[in-house]
Amino acid sequence: MPALVGQLYIHCISYRQRKVERQSSYNYYLDYQLIPSTDYRGKIRYFDRFYSSFESLDEKDRLAVHLDFNKALFEVGNYHRFVQSVDPLIEQVIIDNMYEYRGEKIFEELLFKKAAALYNLRQYDGAIKVLKSLIKMDKDHQLAKNLLSLCIRKLGKTWYDLSKAIAIVLMFSAASILFAEFVIVSSFYLEYLKQVMLLRNTLILIASGLLICRELVMIWSIRREVNF
Repeated sequence: MPALVGQLYIHCISYRQRKVERQSSYNYYLDYQLIPSTDYRGKIRYFDRFYSSFESLDEKDRLAVHLDFNKALFEVGNYHRFVQSVDPLIEQVIIDNMYEYRGEKIFEELLFKKAAALYNLRQYDGAIKVLKSLIKMDKDHQLAKNLLSLCIRKLGKTWYDLSKAIAIVLMFSAASILFAEFVIVSSFYLEYLKQVMLLRNTLILIASGLLICRELVMIWSIRREVNF
C-alpha cells in the first residue's frame, strides 16, 4: 500500500511538472508571436534562446513556430542554415499530411524556398532536382519554371561565356582587318583587297552565327528541361 501511494505521488508530481513546462512553453510561444512580423533577426535570436522550450509545445504550435523561424532564416539570407533546417520540416509536413497551412500551400512553398536557397548557394544541381519535383506537382508554377531556367543558364555558363568570348575575339579581329583594309591594303596592296574583304566578312559571319547559335541552344535546353 505505501508503495502504491508513493507511485501515485510521483505520478502526480510528474504530471504537475509537465503541466508547468507546457504552460511555460506556451508563454514563450505567446512572446514569440509578439515580435513584429518583419523583425526576422529578432525572431531568430528568440528562437535560438528558447529552442528547448518550444519543443515542449503541442504539435500545432510547435509547427507554427518552426515554419515562421525558417521563413525568418530565408528572409535574412541565412541560406546554409535554412537548407539544414527545412528538410526535417518538409518531412514533418509529409508525415502529418498537411500540405496546406493557414490557406497557403506550405509544402510547395517550402520546396520552392529550398530551391531558391540552393540557387543562392550556387548548388544548381540540387536546386534543379527540387524544382523538377515541384513542377511535377504543379505544372503551372511559373516561379519554379523561371528559377529552373536561371539554374540551367548558370550550369551552362562556362560554354555560354566561352562562345561569347570567341565571338568577341572574332569581331575585334574583323574590326582590325577593316582598319588595315582602309589604311594599308586600299593604298598599297590593292590586289589583295578582295581576299581581305572576304576574310573580314567571314569573321563577322562566324561571330554572328556563334552568338545566334549559343542563344538558340540555351533556349532549347531550357525548354527541354522546363517542359520535361
